[in-house]
Amino acid sequence: MQNLPGVLNALLEGCGEFAGENGNVLKNKVVEYALKPDGGLLKLLLKNEIVKKYFFTEVDGVLIFDKIKFVEFISNKEFLPDSYTAFKNNPGLVNGGSVRIPADEEVRLVWPHKDCVLEGGQTKDEQKQDEIFWNETSAAEEIGRLFAPKVFTRWKRFDEKGEHTLDGNEEIDFDNENYIIKGNNLLVLHSIYKRFAGKIKLIYIDPPYNTGSDSFNYNDKFNHSTYLTFMKNRLEIARKLLSDDGSIYINIDYNEVHYLKILMDEIFGRENFQREIIWKLSAVAGYKSLVNNYVRGHDTILFYSKSKKFFFNKIYKPYNEQQILNFSRTDENGRKYKRLTADRRLYLDKAKGIPLADVWDDIPSFQTILSAKEIIKGFKGQKPEKLLERIIVSSTCPGDIVLDFHIGSGTTAAAAHKMNRRYIGIEQMDYIENITIERLKKVIAGRQDGISKNTGWTGGGSFMYCSLLRRNEKYLKKIQAAKGSAGLKSIWDYMQKNLPRPAGNPGDCPFEELPFDAQKRFLIEILEKNQLYVHYSEIKDADCTVSETDIKLNHGFYGAG
Repeated sequence: MQNLPGVLNALLEGCGEFAGENGNVLKNKVVEYALKPDGGLLKLLLKNEIVKKYFFTEVDGVLIFDKIKFVEFISNKEFLPDSYTAFKNNPGLVNGGSVRIPADEEVRLVWPHKDCVLEGGQTKDEQKQDEIFWNETSAAEEIGRLFAPKVFTRWKRFDEKGEHTLDGNEEIDFDNENYIIKGNNLLVLHSIYKRFAGKIKLIYIDPPYNTGSDSFNYNDKFNHSTYLTFMKNRLEIARKLLSDDGSIYINIDYNEVHYLKILMDEIFGRENFQREIIWKLSAVAGYKSLVNNYVRGHDTILFYSKSKKFFFNKIYKPYNEQQILNFSRTDENGRKYKRLTADRRLYLDKAKGIPLADVWDDIPSFQTILSAKEIIKGFKGQKPEKLLERIIVSSTCPGDIVLDFHIGSGTTAAAAHKMNRRYIGIEQMDYIENITIERLKKVIAGRQDGISKNTGWTGGGSFMYCSLLRRNEKYLKKIQAAKGSAGLKSIWDYMQKNLPRPAGNPGDCPFEELPFDAQKRFLIEILEKNQLYVHYSEIKDADCTVSETDIKLNHGFYGAG
């Protein structure tokens, strides 16, 4: 398989316009032409399928050039390391440091491993992951394979009549289904891209807060860098899934909000930042009031749109006569308002009420909700359905698609279901089946909790469930069925050759010298740490042993049958 840096370098060196007298690539000129972008350069890049696949995205039959990705790629030191373009070293900085100045003069976050991909395969809260960072330059082919569409399995539909295992012969309108999908959210997002690119109206996520005590347990040595890489990878594909009039809301706290704000500026564009919403959690009470500092009383919700033409349904809150008295001023057009600051006014619409501001103090968090039936036991950090109801009303219409790729206990899906929105929920943690699915089954049954009364919800509807198909399951069966060390040795040889990250080391003793039971335990442990998934392109390979039912359903989902 050809190497992307080598292919691109040869392509540019072979073009007289971009090659200097010594035959080396004129890197500055390439960047200049990429930022225009120049038609000649684009035609050159499109000549090679590897380059085309990596720097161009097809949307509705049109190829879109990712010029930022291209500029950052060729500016990487591993590509033409003897020159610079997008980022320039400044030897005058203290301790020999360097400043990175983006070519487009935007302010950007810089951190170790920013130009990498973190798969993030955690499936249990207590897991600690030791994953490698795939560099976008040197591991482009590995990343391309990682992002390739995957096979889904264990297809089921849940409706008022219960749980139904699908056999592939049903009439399914894959575009208009609700989905709950178990699997690594980065891989699932890339797998649903073909069907849902540009069709998602709203994304809401409540990702790990990276507090040190939450479920984000990746790589202790580079925890902060790891977190930002983890989020960047997912937000980049999330943006591509949004419709042009779509929006994204990220619920986060003080630990990472300021870094995520700059990261979102970079990915979505600073001009598409809409609001920083302050959600007041509760009164000062409980253990958090004992801290020797100002007591934290709010979360932040970052609200971005994909473009300036985003959809927004302005919300008005009811008012009473006492509140009307506060609107004592009248502007030149005869409209009643109250003064917030010297240059900010809040207007009263007597027909509609008081427009909702960006400080929300009327939705209690679960720490202050007393109704036991609203609380899902054993699940920390669940958001109330009223919070999601407000966001969904603001940024969607009935029938629009809502995506949450950190679905957790299923609050976003539950609220969307009751509000006649379609939804896609993704969760890689193992609790999805005994918490998330069980909750949505109760929603279908008409359980009266959350926003059921507000929306007049009485039950009904359906959703489909599926999960990524793991190669591991096949090899786990082979390990368990092995009768002797020779069979285990062949599996070990395959794993060393094919696992996407270092397979591990059995210790000082060579694998062949381990006792049979120890060999089994070692291989099973390695499989747990290295999640291998079946690619859709390999769905009919005999080595993958995909069932006929899964083949039919995946062909339907991917539009190939």
